Amino acid sequence: MDVIFSASIIAAFLAGMVALFAPCCITVLLPAYLASAFREKKNIVRMTLIFFSGIAVVLIPIGLGAAWLAEIFRDFHKEMYVVGGAFMVVLAILAILGKGISLPGAKRLKAGGHGKDPKSVFLLGILSGAATSCCAPVLAGVMALAVISGTFVKALIVTFAYVFGMVFPLFLAAYFYDRFKIEQSRFIQGKLFTVQAGGKTLYVHSTNLIAAALFLIIGITMLGLGLSGNAFYSPHTQAELGRTLNVWATNMSGTLSAVPDIAWGIVVIGLFAFFLYRSRKSNQKKSPPEIKADKTNNDDKPSCH
Repeated sequence: MDVIFSASIIAAFLAGMVALFAPCCITVLLPAYLASAFREKKNIVRMTLIFFSGIAVVLIPIGLGAAWLAEIFRDFHKEMYVVGGAFMVVLAILAILGKGISLPGAKRLKAGGHGKDPKSVFLLGILSGAATSCCAPVLAGVMALAVISGTFVKALIVTFAYVFGMVFPLFLAAYFYDRFKIEQSRFIQGKLFTVQAGGKTLYVHSTNLIAAALFLIIGITMLGLGLSGNAFYSPHTQAELGRTLNVWATNMSGTLSAVPDIAWGIVVIGLFAFFLYRSRKSNQKKSPPEIKADKTNNDDKPSCH
């Protein structure tokens, strides 16, 4: 992460994008996001914001100097992977059943178009942030220098730029997903399957099956790495990709450093504001009939035989 040694906003943003592809990041963060997206199917930008919030809850305090938090995740990395893996397996089961983690006001949130299960998405963000905290110690050192040499506001913006950079590719994917209405494609619309289990009839949607498969794969992988004490495992190819992206980001940072830092701050905050606006706009467009059609839990009966 030499790219963020200057603690500039654009360098931190690019470093965040590179961190997304680090072995300890992409192994958990990207599959967890994709599984959540398959369950959500609509309002993907809003779901991405909730996911980002969970990651930010963990990484921003570390970036602002909460080294004790990074040490906890480092010292209990094995236990975190075991607990996280078990949580993923539970989510896989819930996805098959068409259910989620309940929370106060959940029905109101769903009716408002905030997503099928905002709490589980937020918890997945926290888990992803904790799993990617192996990237955070370097960030914490850089941000500490930023606080000493500058102001708290500057350190906060730089830290935010780093975390936002990690999720920025996901925001872009979510934007184009909503922009081109991919949720209306035949693949995402999917198919409702009827399953007989224990004398009961379960209605399982194909996208929920995909989400369950992703959650199960991540869960088993995390459990295996955690129980074997190999939570920091990094395939050679993935490590090489990380090094290549780091070189690219370093070169890009040097090229873009000619632009004043305040301009990059405005760009980063402006991009985040744009995604907030898109999330709100897509939520307002969603009509009550569409909300009703979104419900795919097993209490619903299929509309056709």
